[in-house]
Amino acid sequence: MNTKNFFDFSRFWSLLKLELFRSRKGVFMTFLIAFGLLFFVGMLLAIVTEPDMKVFDHSEGYAYTLILGGFILSSLAYSDLGSTLRRYTYLNLPVSTLERFLSMWFLTSIVWIVLFTLTYTAYTWVANYLGQLLFSRVTFYAFDPLSAFTITTMKCYFVLQGIFLVGAAHFRGYVFPKTVSVFIVLAVICGTVVYFMLREPFLSEHECSGVDCELIDVIAEQPIWAIIKWLFWWILAPLSWVITYLGLKGQEA
Repeated sequence: MNTKNFFDFSRFWSLLKLELFRSRKGVFMTFLIAFGLLFFVGMLLAIVTEPDMKVFDHSEGYAYTLILGGFILSSLAYSDLGSTLRRYTYLNLPVSTLERFLSMWFLTSIVWIVLFTLTYTAYTWVANYLGQLLFSRVTFYAFDPLSAFTITTMKCYFVLQGIFLVGAAHFRGYVFPKTVSVFIVLAVICGTVVYFMLREPFLSEHECSGVDCELIDVIAEQPIWAIIKWLFWWILAPLSWVITYLGLKGQEA
């Protein structure tokens, strides 16, 4: 069978350019709103309402915005499927299902992570300069895009965003809230199962002090916890991608 029926780079590249062109306004508005909130609410308002603040760090803002913004964009990945007219036009594009999947996966994962990280780094340079002029009492830490925290945030997003691609490929309308609702239900079910499997450590007496907790240390030593982490890092994302692909494939049937 001709492999071009599944993937052809020229078709894939043309689809990528088309998707980028169509989503440029939405991405621009996302960046405008995100960085506006980060600067005026996340930084200025936070400093004003906390007179005792001595240092300001951008790491948490990066994590929240990368993950939430990426989830929203991922949930909009296949928005054309929610409209009868646009769905017909989208499904009749001369591309394969694999190319449809890979184009939006690439844009909402790799491209989003790189583009947002670079833009956020530039934003922190400007924000720190203006912040230092307005609040000389506060020390503004430089944002490190290659720190351990930043890299871990990227990896977590890379794993979890596939869940919202699944929602985008299967739900019609209100994809983000529907996906969040399903995710919460599944998280509660999985959490309940884990609780009963590790009930003895949970119910045992333990001491916690700040970020140090004996309960967490005991749970981390359990074999089931190692299995859960392995499933999260190595199975969740590929499984989400396969389900997304099958959902898109089913649209063409």
